[in-house]
Amino acid sequence: MTKRTSIRVSISFIGLICLLCCAGGAALAQDEVDVFTQQIIPLSTMECARCHEQAFTSLRDNGGAHKMDCRECHEQFHISKKDISWEERVPACADCHDQPHGSEPAMTACLTCHTNAHAPISSLQVDQLEPLCANCHAEPAAEMQQPSAHSDMACSDCHQQRHGYLPKCTECHEEPHSTFESSTACMQCHPVHNVSVMLYSDDIPNSPCAGCHEQQAQQLNQGHLAHAKLNCTFCHANTHGNVPSCQDCHDTPHSSEMMQDFASCAECHGNAHALLPGE
Repeated sequence: MTKRTSIRVSISFIGLICLLCCAGGAALAQDEVDVFTQQIIPLSTMECARCHEQAFTSLRDNGGAHKMDCRECHEQFHISKKDISWEERVPACADCHDQPHGSEPAMTACLTCHTNAHAPISSLQVDQLEPLCANCHAEPAAEMQQPSAHSDMACSDCHQQRHGYLPKCTECHEEPHSTFESSTACMQCHPVHNVSVMLYSDDIPNSPCAGCHEQQAQQLNQGHLAHAKLNCTFCHANTHGNVPSCQDCHDTPHSSEMMQDFASCAECHGNAHALLPGE
């Protein structure tokens, strides 16, 4: 490339730069002129977050079902307009949720319990919920009216820390009568809100019974006759402490004349938990 050609290229390039700069300046000037004639575009959620960082982070981390675009709830464009009422600025919970906990005044004052609408579940305050538990949890509340070791306790004594917290039984009962597996296993026999009764189904394994009835469980484990193959609850059915008679299952296998010579079945068959072959 000759020196003259190089100079021409340089001049052309400089001219192009000048042209672009002038065009850009004209465009900027045009924008400045037109900016007040443009339609106002609602803010995006990220733009809202620049000023409302706490609300944004609450939604992001604990929003749950409320984790949606700001404009889904706040339909009016920003809240600083003086002619917009509070009701227009902040949506009513009932607009979406109706009255999920009933129509009583205490149950429609949503922010009393859900203190942060941007974190509706994590903001529940246990101490404020205490007087209202029965409104939603009627069945457990009714069971707690039955006299028992649990009935003298407040709901928050067990369901502490946060709403929905389910404690392990071993948080209070450090040494249960059998090896702890889970609270669900305990509740197969002990209805947690009414521990004055003991209920169980016929499929409860023998291991929980063995915690208190060790000798009987050991005898069954060592046996090889029919009773050794049964769950404790097959014979001791429905109610704790129920002791059946032999006739409940076996009817009268021997004649009445024969039975006159024996006080009970155990004289021949031994302990029901350690059966002996009949002689």
